[in-house]
Amino acid sequence: MKLFSTHSSRQMIAVFLLSILLTLPLLPTAQVVEAPLVYINPGEKVPVYESPDEGTKSGFVLDSGAVFEVLSIQGEWLNILRVNEAGQRLPGWVNASGLRPKTQEDGSGIAIVNSADPFVRVHLQKGASSRSDSLGKYYNGVVVTLIQAPKDNYVKVRIGSLEGFMKLDSLLLDAMPGSVQTYVQTATVQNPKDPGLTLRAGQSYQSDKLGGYSNGTPVTVIGLTEDFAHVITQDGRIGFMMASGLSPQPVYADVDPGLRVERPQGSASVIDNQGGQGAHLRKKGSTASDSLGLYPNGTEVVVTGGTAWWKQVWVDGKTGYMMATLIRDFVPEDEPDLIDEGLDWNPEDYFVQPEGDLGGGGWE
Repeated sequence: MKLFSTHSSRQMIAVFLLSILLTLPLLPTAQVVEAPLVYINPGEKVPVYESPDEGTKSGFVLDSGAVFEVLSIQGEWLNILRVNEAGQRLPGWVNASGLRPKTQEDGSGIAIVNSADPFVRVHLQKGASSRSDSLGKYYNGVVVTLIQAPKDNYVKVRIGSLEGFMKLDSLLLDAMPGSVQTYVQTATVQNPKDPGLTLRAGQSYQSDKLGGYSNGTPVTVIGLTEDFAHVITQDGRIGFMMASGLSPQPVYADVDPGLRVERPQGSASVIDNQGGQGAHLRKKGSTASDSLGLYPNGTEVVVTGGTAWWKQVWVDGKTGYMMATLIRDFVPEDEPDLIDEGLDWNPEDYFVQPEGDLGGGGWE
């Protein structure tokens, strides 16, 4: 004789399982935010973690004034999307202490570079004036952090380790990535003379080394000077690399040099900078003119005209001007005053051999 029916057996099993579940300790559950909330860090730097655990520091921080999106709340932890300078949303976790929703009274925490002509990059200048020295040009879509309230037509901003001023009409204030089309560039490390490039903390070959990156490594280029590219690496570091060691090489000039020019008739020679390691190809015959590229000693050029001091040349499919003093067999007999294109290049500083595994070892 059957003591229990199949139906009653199922009921008893269900009751048994429910009783077990009710005795288990409750675990914290994440409160999912229906639409991402915009938060701000009004205080000091806050570390970002890979998971809601203080033992999983990611190495990144939320700077003072940083604006970010909150995806969910789990107890004292916030699951966030922080925004880097390239406009990329990157996940992480932060302790909620001291962080709060952003209000209108906070003003604009971040802004996006948004020039009237998207192909013309925006200057970051040392002072709040168009006459001030430029710290570099930055592409549309680059995210900047505002560190002071706007003054007149300029606002003080931070991009990575650099602080300077940008014109207000070239920025989209209080906007998140995706608000404008980005023209941020991608490139690959391709040092023609050695296995890779050094990432540096500043725009100088004497600046601190942040790491070495082998040829073939992709980087994101957010801005550039004539000699350096401001880049973000795949492991999230931001710093400066030699622009001529990237492919395609980002050029400082705003005007597109045009289609590739076939090799013309002329006098063949090579770059031979006795006081440095290379030469700029300029749009015009002046050191104040934009650079169309930076080329190392030994690069072949074809001289097609020009003056005694500035030669019109063809190099690597482009035409422009180079100083005659930097081209072999074209040095004028009498050099004019104030002509010196001595580049701050130190080949021993970045043409280096890696030690051990490039992925984990540093460069000397």
